[in-house]
Amino acid sequence: MTSSNLDNAIGEREEAARRYVEQLRAFYIHACMYAVGMFIMFTVNLLTNLSAGIAGEWTAWWSAWALLGWGLGIVVHGLVVWLNRPSVASSTWEQRQIEKMLGR
Repeated sequence: MTSSNLDNAIGEREEAARRYVEQLRAFYIHACMYAVGMFIMFTVNLLTNLSAGIAGEWTAWWSAWALLGWGLGIVVHGLVVWLNRPSVASSTWEQRQIEKMLGR
């Protein structure tokens, strides 16, 4: 493997790692917004149920539907990020041997 090919392979791996980190960051932002949004929705739901005197009725807890729906979206987003993570192993035998020699 020539030096140019090795540099190109390393550049591709760095680009894949950069894209993955961007996707992971977006997932973390999504998860934080989910937590904040669900806290606000649950609080509003609780306060309105208490003021109406229906806190004991399961049908009054509409925030559970948001929890399930948005939670499913979070799970799908997490799976997409996890499945798109870059491979740790090199794609060619030569690259693996070079990394082995370099102690990586």
